[in-house]
Amino acid sequence: MSAGPEAVDVAEVIKNVLIDDFENIRIVDVRVLRRVEDEDGVTLEIQVIFEGTPKDLDARKVAGAVRHVRPKLTAMGEAGFPLFSFVSSGEAGSLVPA
Repeated sequence: MSAGPEAVDVAEVIKNVLIDDFENIRIVDVRVLRRVEDEDGVTLEIQVIFEGTPKDLDARKVAGAVRHVRPKLTAMGEAGFPLFSFVSSGEAGSLVPA
């Protein structure tokens, strides 16, 4: 199984898609951690750091993030399945980087 694209490249693609989708919030950072579950399964744990509060997020856009990001990841050769967590910048300081 190949390792896939670099996490920094994956993060940049994800950030660009989310910036287009979330017009009312500012995406500050995207952190990606690739986890190999077994020989066939890879999960991408994605932390999206944004300015604002959780109520600023559009729930429909959060729910559709995987659907919007997945084709771009596939096009760049990333087979991992993205799992998102959205964290406000005020709360992000206490997180351990992915």
